[in-house]
Amino acid sequence: QHLKIILSAVTVGVFLKALFIGSILSWLFHDPFFFLLGIMVAQIDPLSVSKLMHGTRLSAKAKTILASWASFDDPITVILCLYAPILLAQITGSEWLSLTDIDKNANGIQGYLDVFLFNLGFAGLVFLIWKLSKKQLANRLLRSSHIALLGGSIAVTVSQLWMLSVALIGLFLRPPIDLFIEKAIQWSLRMAAILLGVLLVSGVNLLYGVALGIAAFTAQILVGMLLTRGLVGKDRIHIAFAQQNGITAIILSLLFEPLYPRTVSIIAPAILVINTIHAVSTQLLDRFVLQK
Repeated sequence: QHLKIILSAVTVGVFLKALFIGSILSWLFHDPFFFLLGIMVAQIDPLSVSKLMHGTRLSAKAKTILASWASFDDPITVILCLYAPILLAQITGSEWLSLTDIDKNANGIQGYLDVFLFNLGFAGLVFLIWKLSKKQLANRLLRSSHIALLGGSIAVTVSQLWMLSVALIGLFLRPPIDLFIEKAIQWSLRMAAILLGVLLVSGVNLLYGVALGIAAFTAQILVGMLLTRGLVGKDRIHIAFAQQNGITAIILSLLFEPLYPRTVSIIAPAILVINTIHAVSTQLLDRFVLQK
């Protein structure tokens, strides 16, 4: 029912947010590196959003849209981060480093499309195996076979950085291991936070971090209001002020820190600023705007 909004959010929305953040801050600080930083914080943290799903603040429509948005802009953001340096090198004529092994002279857009198709193809293959297993295997074997299929799929997708495949596979392949997944995510977040803290020993870039956080939250407000014009005012406001960052932004900053040593010192305070603005604005909206 809300497919148009969701597709717009995880495609056009992510690009618009990253472009807004990168353009404004690159112009302000005369540094194109902010295009890459903007992509890292463009997504909405799905773990934070999941907490909103249990309350009554959001309508069923807003919950569906926001949960889908947060789930799918995560892998899109990861793919953009992997291939944006290649495209930025071509546009700016400067030297950029990438986590991928693609030739820096290759077409950045073509590389992005290739990875997108690989993600779709692998997810489609897993879907076919899943469907066949449901028809061919007895019920007592389904659980163990689906767990094995999920484990193998994750091993392949993580090794190839096919994050979109993970999100797509999660739509249909859901063995009853919710408790394990929840614990694994919690421990991953804790370990990522510890590593982030260790790398902050040399200090933080507070000015850049604050600017990045404010720009990211502003981008969500603008894009959120733009893409939800068909919804009622209360839902539009909730989605527009839903920007939160967490484990994805932390992991991306850790991945890029060896290539760009100032990444963590900017992303860490930006995450703090974004989540603080979210908490304060949510309280103010609930008290003075949305209750009227």
